[in-house]
Amino acid sequence: MRAVMRGVQPPRVAGLVMAGGMAQRMGGGDKPLLVLGGETCLGRIVARLRPCCAAIALSANGDPARFAAHGLPVLADTVAGVGPLAGVLAGLDWAAGQGCDVLVTVPGDTPFIPADLVSRLLPAPSFAVSGGQRHSLVAAWPVGCRDLLARQLGHMTPATRREVTRVRTLAEALGARGVAFAVPPGGPDPFMNINTPDDYAMARQYVRD
Repeated sequence: MRAVMRGVQPPRVAGLVMAGGMAQRMGGGDKPLLVLGGETCLGRIVARLRPCCAAIALSANGDPARFAAHGLPVLADTVAGVGPLAGVLAGLDWAAGQGCDVLVTVPGDTPFIPADLVSRLLPAPSFAVSGGQRHSLVAAWPVGCRDLLARQLGHMTPATRREVTRVRTLAEALGARGVAFAVPPGGPDPFMNINTPDDYAMARQYVRD
C-alpha cells in the first residue's frame, strides 16, 4: 500500500520585544518608546514582526501602563537578577501558552530590523549576525528549550552566575546557528541599537526625522 505523504506544517511563531534595559546612557526612560519618523521604535519593530508572528508580547518590568498605546501583553520577569534571560524565559512560557513552537526575540531599541527577519531565522535555534557582529538577542528559540533554560538558571551559583546568565550560553547549549544579514550601503545596520544620544541622532538621520 502506498504511503500518503503529508505536508509539514510551518512552525507557529511568537514574537517578543525585549524592553528590560535601564537606558542609563540615554538618561533613563524606555528606549522602545523613542520616536523615529513619527513612530516609536516599538511600533516600527512590531510592524515588521506582525505579518510573521501569531502573537507578539513585550518583555518589561515596572508599570505596564506606559506601553498601553501599543496594545501588547507585557510580560514581567519571573526570575530576578539574571538579566535578559529572565525575559526570554517568561517569553517562552507565554509562547507555550499561545500554542507556539518558536519564540523570536528582538531588542526594543533596534528599529531597523529587516522584514524577512523571522523567515530567515527559521528553523530555530538561531541568532542574527551583521557586519561580523553577533546579535545574541535577535534570535529564534524553540519553545521546548524553556525547561533547559529554567534548569540553567535554577542551578546558578555565585561562581557560575556570570556564565549562566549569558544569552550566548543558552545559544551554545542549543547549538544555535548564526544567520548573516547584509548591511546596506550607507546603512543602517539592520540591528543597530540605540544606546546613546549620538545613536539616536544617527537613527533619526536615517529616517530623516
